[in-house]
Amino acid sequence: MSLRAVSSAPMPRFRTDLDVISRYKPGRPIAEVAREHGLDPASFIKLASNESPYGPFPAAVEAMREAASGTNRYPDNEGHDLRVALAKDLDVDYSNVWLGGGSSELIRSVAIAAGGPGTTAVYAWPSFVIYRLGTLWAMAEPRQIPLNDGFQHDLGSMADAIDDTTTVVYICNPNNPTGTAVSPDEIERFVAEAPPDVTVVIDEAYYEFVTTPGHRTMIPLALERENVVVTRTFSKIYALAALRVGYAVANADTIADLRRVQAPFSVTQPGQAAAMASLADQTLKEERAAENADERTRILNALTTRGVEHTQSEANFIWLRCAEVDDPQDAFVSHGVIVRHFGTEWIRVTVGTPEENDRFLNALDVVRG
Repeated sequence: MSLRAVSSAPMPRFRTDLDVISRYKPGRPIAEVAREHGLDPASFIKLASNESPYGPFPAAVEAMREAASGTNRYPDNEGHDLRVALAKDLDVDYSNVWLGGGSSELIRSVAIAAGGPGTTAVYAWPSFVIYRLGTLWAMAEPRQIPLNDGFQHDLGSMADAIDDTTTVVYICNPNNPTGTAVSPDEIERFVAEAPPDVTVVIDEAYYEFVTTPGHRTMIPLALERENVVVTRTFSKIYALAALRVGYAVANADTIADLRRVQAPFSVTQPGQAAAMASLADQTLKEERAAENADERTRILNALTTRGVEHTQSEANFIWLRCAEVDDPQDAFVSHGVIVRHFGTEWIRVTVGTPEENDRFLNALDVVRG
């Protein structure tokens, strides 16, 4: 017999604005979808969350195994060894590197540190939903600026949306979920013209997948300007999504202030160890980036041949229009393929292994009739 608490007392008192804050909805795990349909998880492939289709780097697995024996101790809150390794890899000073539980935690920390009642945050839409959620968590007002006709950031309109209440701007480059990239020159002009007291977060979670000649990181800009923060993650190219390891590069004093609102011990010791081991294998990183580029091009060409509208992605996913069915997500699931539907005619599909990509294209043909 199960017991259930019954009380006539009032509900706990929470913030009055909670009803406008939606819970984050991730891409559905294979196990969850399989349970819902009563099917074998092995019959599904997941192309919904921009994850690496391959496992962690072999050296990272071994590093995790070794670090696991010390999990009775709290992790190094400073992340010293990983920050040293990142500083060397990025050619920056140790004090300019900031670690967090995925880049999402770093973005959340910026939102809380810069936000508050009466403040606003500017970002493109659709873009990474954590910008909106972080803004609401901070009790600030979101200002969502629609992407332009090419599904890219409209930096001119974003600049126009900045006023005296604006404390932070988010630029996702390449953008999630569209995969489109803004040129480095455009971002540099935007930052140069932005008020110096407005923090500009440049989210480079998918930087390693970009193949456009001349594309470059905004890390030098973050070293030059106190109001620029560049975030990255080990979740994507390094295949450590489950470990939640992110990092940012910014002015040392800016980082010191932002860390005031960050929870302690947010990056586990196995996560730090795996990230260091992954960082040391740049050859494998480049091989995986090259394979992603090849498969991405193959899918884009296949979509063009089929007459399917899509963006020119620079990431490890593709944004495409699927207007033939009312619920594309369920339609693909019925063929064993989990994709991400955003409530419009557009879906986002992760670039998987060659075999997974073939399966997606076959399902696409059936779904479109």
